[in-house]
Amino acid sequence: MNRLRELREAKKYTLDDIEKKTGINRGTYNNYESGKTSPKEPTWQALANFFNVSVDYLKGYGYSKDYIYKQLNDAYKEKWKDPTGQIMCGGFDKTVDAYLKQAKIKKPSKIDETFWKTNFNFLFDNPNIKRLLTTKDKYNDDDIKLLLEYTIFLNFTTMKQIIDYYNNK
Repeated sequence: MNRLRELREAKKYTLDDIEKKTGINRGTYNNYESGKTSPKEPTWQALANFFNVSVDYLKGYGYSKDYIYKQLNDAYKEKWKDPTGQIMCGGFDKTVDAYLKQAKIKKPSKIDETFWKTNFNFLFDNPNIKRLLTTKDKYNDDDIKLLLEYTIFLNFTTMKQIIDYYNNK
């Protein structure tokens, strides 16, 4: 099952809106949503571009970047703690705050989705986070938050220098 209906409804678009905005006939799009027919690859790509998601996500695989940004936001606000106890900063919020300090990023009074998109888009350069966008596996929210925290932790300047050193050997 693809996610076309879910994305259309989240944006509060009608089938007529989709036709006007994409040029795809409303009946054809409705058939895509219901699974009666499937778009060809160029149409999948055009729809992915339109909704700002990956083709794999549209086809039902992986997680959207928006979902991952939501996990960042939720973990920070709920002061989520690593259940494995391996990250010693004391909680997701402290890891993020420490990262912001070492990266010399000023923490705003209100942290929202724009903050995450502006300052943490580097996460999508990490292979583990990239994989979340296309995986056929299912992860629970704690698993995603753990991957995010590890990735942030590994981007501390000194840790990154160590990793880069060993990767270039």
